[in-house]
Amino acid sequence: MPGVMHAAGCGGRRSHWAWKAPGNDLELFDWCRRPLGSWPVPLSLTEGDLEAVLLEGDALSEFAEQAADLIQHADVEAELVQNQVFAALMLCARMNGKDDDAVQRVYCRLRRLLIDHPVLSDREVQALARELPAADSDHDSFFAKFVRIAYVHHPVQAPGKVRLRRCADCRNPVDDGAVGCGAPGCTGVPERYEVTCLGAYWTQHRATRQFFHDPGLLEGRLLDHLGELTDGTLCVEDWPCLDAWDMALTFKAREPGAEAERWAVDAKDCSSPALLARGFRCDPRVPARRRIIVIPMHRLRTPGYRADLERELQGRVSGVEVLDEKTFLRQATVRARQAGGAR
Repeated sequence: MPGVMHAAGCGGRRSHWAWKAPGNDLELFDWCRRPLGSWPVPLSLTEGDLEAVLLEGDALSEFAEQAADLIQHADVEAELVQNQVFAALMLCARMNGKDDDAVQRVYCRLRRLLIDHPVLSDREVQALARELPAADSDHDSFFAKFVRIAYVHHPVQAPGKVRLRRCADCRNPVDDGAVGCGAPGCTGVPERYEVTCLGAYWTQHRATRQFFHDPGLLEGRLLDHLGELTDGTLCVEDWPCLDAWDMALTFKAREPGAEAERWAVDAKDCSSPALLARGFRCDPRVPARRRIIVIPMHRLRTPGYRADLERELQGRVSGVEVLDEKTFLRQATVRARQAGGAR
């Protein structure tokens, strides 16, 4: 990096001026705490992203973590665990499923496990292992391998109840003294709770939380709400074709012999609309009349988020709508009532 640079542009916000490059590591870290829009370097980012920083205090910002995930992993350990968790999940599903439908059911069961259970007792693990008994030649179950990769083992001295703290909403473990869990958009407050175990309990590896649990909270909320509408007029498929999309909705045809209407849906919780659009892939394996990206309500607090996402998607994919969480559920509810003939 040269000692003096001249920059113009910077997303159209910088005039021509000279600047001195960071002289040492500490100065570089200081730059990382400044909004990207203040850097005298042309950046292909939206107005909202230009307000982002790379470091918040001494930790990577949410923008930096998601940028690393969508573009190139900087956290080698987290990337390794992410890939290992997914591979172990797929292997467990395939080895415990006798046919494609059974494999799909096991896959969905394990995905919901990662969303709903940031903490597992050894008793819960043992019960699930009995439901998913497939094992390798050394009699090591594939489910046990999955748990060892996705979770961290915590032994206890004697059987009984272990007192922990967690977020009341998303159930993420929290440290003593913490005022929140840190999950994007989560407003839950810490609460104390007890885990009954024989000799140990398990908490999610940080990569499991980062890449599966926290982003999956939106998926879980949507699936839970849609499950309440399923009454013969709506069929909801969780993670169809082993996660080609997050869900597929099929609405009963109103007229006899008419074709049912299907929606393919991806739930996305990403701090950067530009990075989300650039990493999005429209999987053709799920045929659908509507293809929808659903974003959580807390992302709308970023000015222009939806408009930036729609603009960045142009030229990359076609026929994909962007809806916020409430709008999507309202439209799905109305469409389900229409399918049932309700007025």
